[in-house]
Amino acid sequence: MGQKALHYLQTSGGLAFPNGVPTSLVDSGQQWDYPNAWPPLQHILIQGLSSLPSQEARELGFDLAQRWIRTNWLAYVKYEAMFEKYNVNGDGKPGGGGEYEVQLGFGWTNGVALQLLSQYGDRLTSGSNGNSFTSCLSISVSVALLCSAQTLFL
Repeated sequence: MGQKALHYLQTSGGLAFPNGVPTSLVDSGQQWDYPNAWPPLQHILIQGLSSLPSQEARELGFDLAQRWIRTNWLAYVKYEAMFEKYNVNGDGKPGGGGEYEVQLGFGWTNGVALQLLSQYGDRLTSGSNGNSFTSCLSISVSVALLCSAQTLFL
């Protein structure tokens, strides 16, 4: 079953995007469709792949984690915010569509980022020079979480 799921992912076109796997490949303008990627769904996909016995599947899981963390990092650097969803083509650009503006500082985005840093932090790189950026991102995410929490109580 795992090999069939891996084969489907590899042939569906869903892996062709630099900043995550879109929720669907249908460009409807709605928030649940292309080009949006939602953190909980990225997490489910990454965890599923990383739990398969296939080395190829586990490496794909890591690659998707690397893409997702990079997307979150770029958004934080560019916008000083974490978003509820991201555009798979946008190098940190928030997702869109639907009935409301994209939400900032979203709990599941922060939670997925922290979990992936915990799981893959020793292997993740910034992409620019190959250096690990786990410490910097962990600190940045922690600061962002604190700032988001602080604004809730003001």
